[in-house]
Amino acid sequence: MRVAFDEQIFAAQRYGGISRLFAEIAREFIADPSLAIDLQPLAAPVVNRYLLDDPSLTRALRVTEASGSVTALGRYFTHVRPRPQVDIIHNTFYLPHGLAGYPGAKRVVTVHDMIPELLPRTRRRLDFITLKRRYVAQADHIICVSEATRRDLLTTYPGITAPISVVHHGVDARFTPGAAALPMLPHRYAVLVGNRGQYKDARVLMEAFAELPDRELHLVLVGGGALTRAEVQVLDRLGIRSRTMQVSLPDAEMPAAYGNAVMCVFPSRFEGFGLPALESMACGTPTILARGSSLPEVGGNAAWYFTPGDARELAQRMQELLDDASARADLSRRGIARAATFTWNATARATAAIYADALG
Repeated sequence: MRVAFDEQIFAAQRYGGISRLFAEIAREFIADPSLAIDLQPLAAPVVNRYLLDDPSLTRALRVTEASGSVTALGRYFTHVRPRPQVDIIHNTFYLPHGLAGYPGAKRVVTVHDMIPELLPRTRRRLDFITLKRRYVAQADHIICVSEATRRDLLTTYPGITAPISVVHHGVDARFTPGAAALPMLPHRYAVLVGNRGQYKDARVLMEAFAELPDRELHLVLVGGGALTRAEVQVLDRLGIRSRTMQVSLPDAEMPAAYGNAVMCVFPSRFEGFGLPALESMACGTPTILARGSSLPEVGGNAAWYFTPGDARELAQRMQELLDDASARADLSRRGIARAATFTWNATARATAAIYADALG
């Protein structure tokens, strides 16, 4: 089966959940002949590190490193759309120009979340020029990364006639317990991974952390950029600035960042899937999640939950976990077992089956 991705998300995103999904299923399509997917090369400049840091993907997809996303996206918008005969075109994002080309191919689109539509104040620059609704309307099959996203899609765009399938993300095998501690991180810490602003609700975690009496515990914020002036002011007001640190880590060090934390907290009020929750559980780290959107779908009975936005309840849950070693051990065991059921090969296999269905 001849399948083409376009380079949209790889031209726009150095790191991130959407490009991670497409990079991982591309890796599975290339490495696993039983999937019977002939993935066409992108032959394009990109900024995405998941492709550029993997020689097998770089070679198979024939990508080169662009000087920046402006250059890569500029090439995408000005390049004549390809016209090879492929069976499936699976668009990686919703930018204009992506609906052209690939004559005769069946079109598959993945909907990752409906956050820009449901929370319009969160829109990024690219969101203002996307054509998600048109992509959905022209799709022969729609993939949603969670049941929560499928519900949001149908609520926002009623009247969809194309088949919709839910295909969860996977977790890389390197996310496993036992990684050596990173010397730059504190001895005892709670960890939050990813962006922190708006609906990500990092401030709720900061407020909860400030209520904990354990002054030896630190708060480590991984990724999401340097602390903003507003965040520093919040940390100063709460009296926890000296026990809070922000670090940016390469992918190879993330299992250690998760695995040596006392707990991982993911307070986001809205997620299309929530990959950090899955990575944390895979590393055996006790995980506390906001009880909303897709996160209970990911965590199941292998995580603890709190009401989104409720710092006092979160602080109570964190303290209960700190006080109960048997609960931490139980969550660790449950998390490892649950994460093992989410694999990228299963994601790729389900995606390949959807391609076959689209071809009838």
